[in-house]
Amino acid sequence: MSEVKAKKNTGLIAGIIAGAVAIVAAIVVILVIVLNSGTSLIGKWSITGAKEGDTEVSMDLLKSLGMNDYAIEFKDGGKGTMKNSAGEHEFTYDEDKKTINADGETIEYKIDGKELSLTQDGFTMFFEK
Repeated sequence: MSEVKAKKNTGLIAGIIAGAVAIVAAIVVILVIVLNSGTSLIGKWSITGAKEGDTEVSMDLLKSLGMNDYAIEFKDGGKGTMKNSAGEHEFTYDEDKKTINADGETIEYKIDGKELSLTQDGFTMFFEK
Protein backbone atom coordinates (compact mmCIF):
# COMPACT_ATOMS: atom_id res chain seq x y z
CA MET A 1 0.00 0.00 0.00
CA SER A 2 2.80 2.46 0.79
CA GLU A 3 4.35 1.79 -2.63
CA VAL A 4 1.07 2.82 -4.30
CA LYS A 5 0.92 6.01 -2.21
CA ALA A 6 4.53 6.85 -3.12
CA LYS A 7 3.72 6.48 -6.84
CA LYS A 8 0.61 8.68 -6.45
CA ASN A 9 2.63 11.34 -4.59
CA THR A 10 5.36 11.21 -7.22
CA GLY A 11 2.76 11.64 -9.98
CA LEU A 12 1.13 14.50 -8.08
CA ILE A 13 4.46 16.26 -7.58
CA ALA A 14 5.36 15.79 -11.25
CA GLY A 15 1.98 17.25 -12.24
CA ILE A 16 2.48 20.26 -9.99
CA ILE A 17 5.98 20.85 -11.39
CA ALA A 18 4.74 20.51 -14.98
CA GLY A 19 1.94 22.99 -14.26
CA ALA A 20 4.36 25.47 -12.69
CA VAL A 21 6.72 25.18 -15.66
CA ALA A 22 3.82 25.81 -18.05
CA ILE A 23 2.79 28.92 -16.09
CA VAL A 24 6.35 30.28 -16.07
CA ALA A 25 6.67 29.62 -19.82
CA ALA A 26 3.40 31.48 -20.47
CA ILE A 27 4.58 34.46 -18.41
CA VAL A 28 7.87 34.56 -20.34
CA VAL A 29 6.02 34.50 -23.68
CA ILE A 30 3.72 37.34 -22.57
CA LEU A 31 6.68 39.43 -21.38
CA VAL A 32 8.54 38.90 -24.67
CA ILE A 33 5.48 40.00 -26.65
CA VAL A 34 4.88 43.07 -24.49
CA LEU A 35 8.55 44.14 -24.42
CA ASN A 36 8.92 43.74 -28.18
CA SER A 37 5.67 45.48 -29.07
CA GLY A 38 7.39 48.88 -29.10
CA THR A 39 6.24 52.24 -27.89
CA SER A 40 2.54 53.01 -28.06
CA LEU A 41 1.61 55.68 -30.58
CA ILE A 42 -1.18 57.00 -28.33
CA GLY A 43 -0.15 60.03 -26.29
CA LYS A 44 1.61 63.40 -26.60
CA TRP A 45 4.94 63.67 -28.41
CA SER A 46 7.24 66.74 -28.28
CA ILE A 47 9.73 67.72 -30.96
CA THR A 48 13.38 66.89 -30.25
CA GLY A 49 14.99 67.70 -33.58
CA ALA A 50 14.68 67.65 -37.35
CA LYS A 51 16.64 67.13 -40.54
CA GLU A 52 16.29 68.07 -44.16
CA GLY A 53 17.87 65.47 -46.41
CA ASP A 54 21.17 64.70 -44.69
CA THR A 55 21.39 68.06 -42.88
CA GLU A 56 20.55 68.06 -39.17
CA VAL A 57 18.42 70.97 -37.95
CA SER A 58 19.39 72.03 -34.43
CA MET A 59 16.92 72.77 -31.66
CA ASP A 60 18.35 76.33 -31.61
CA LEU A 61 17.31 76.80 -35.24
CA LEU A 62 13.93 75.22 -34.56
CA LYS A 63 13.51 77.60 -31.62
CA SER A 64 14.37 80.61 -33.80
CA LEU A 65 11.71 79.42 -36.27
CA GLY A 66 9.16 79.09 -33.46
CA MET A 67 9.05 75.32 -33.78
CA ASN A 68 10.52 74.36 -30.41
CA ASP A 69 7.04 73.93 -28.91
CA TYR A 70 5.81 71.73 -31.78
CA ALA A 71 3.87 68.78 -30.37
CA ILE A 72 1.68 66.04 -31.73
CA GLU A 73 -0.90 64.02 -29.85
CA PHE A 74 -2.33 60.73 -31.07
CA LYS A 75 -5.71 59.79 -29.62
CA ASP A 76 -7.77 56.62 -29.80
CA GLY A 77 -9.95 56.17 -32.84
CA GLY A 78 -7.46 57.32 -35.47
CA LYS A 79 -7.60 61.02 -34.61
CA GLY A 80 -5.16 63.50 -33.12
CA THR A 81 -3.96 67.08 -32.88
CA MET A 82 -0.80 68.92 -33.91
CA LYS A 83 0.26 72.06 -32.06
CA ASN A 84 2.73 74.54 -33.50
CA SER A 85 3.28 78.29 -33.67
CA ALA A 86 0.42 78.58 -36.18
CA GLY A 87 -2.05 77.02 -33.75
CA GLU A 88 -3.63 73.64 -33.26
CA HIS A 89 -4.69 71.39 -36.13
CA GLU A 90 -6.65 68.16 -36.16
CA PHE A 91 -5.58 65.14 -38.17
CA THR A 92 -6.46 61.52 -38.77
CA TYR A 93 -4.00 58.65 -38.86
CA ASP A 94 -3.81 55.09 -40.12
CA GLU A 95 -1.70 52.76 -37.97
CA ASP A 96 -1.62 50.07 -40.67
CA LYS A 97 -0.30 52.43 -43.38
CA LYS A 98 1.75 54.48 -40.84
CA THR A 99 0.38 57.74 -42.25
CA ILE A 100 -1.13 60.97 -40.93
CA ASN A 101 -3.64 62.91 -43.00
CA ALA A 102 -3.81 66.63 -42.23
CA ASP A 103 -5.19 69.46 -44.35
CA GLY A 104 -5.24 67.23 -47.44
CA GLU A 105 -1.58 66.23 -47.00
CA THR A 106 -0.29 62.75 -46.21
CA ILE A 107 2.69 62.47 -43.86
CA GLU A 108 4.51 59.20 -43.20
CA TYR A 109 5.51 58.31 -39.66
CA LYS A 110 7.74 55.72 -38.05
CA ILE A 111 8.39 54.65 -34.47
CA ASP A 112 11.92 53.50 -33.72
CA GLY A 113 12.28 52.61 -30.06
CA LYS A 114 11.06 55.66 -28.14
CA GLU A 115 11.39 58.03 -31.10
CA LEU A 116 8.64 59.06 -33.49
CA SER A 117 9.63 60.53 -36.84
CA LEU A 118 7.39 62.31 -39.36
CA THR A 119 8.66 62.65 -42.92
CA GLN A 120 7.28 64.71 -45.78
CA ASP A 121 9.04 65.99 -48.90
CA GLY A 122 12.51 65.16 -47.54
CA PHE A 123 11.96 66.98 -44.22
CA THR A 124 11.89 64.80 -41.08
CA MET A 125 10.90 65.87 -37.57
CA PHE A 126 11.77 63.77 -34.52
CA PHE A 127 9.60 63.51 -31.40
CA GLU A 128 9.69 61.78 -28.02
CA LYS A 129 7.01 61.26 -25.38
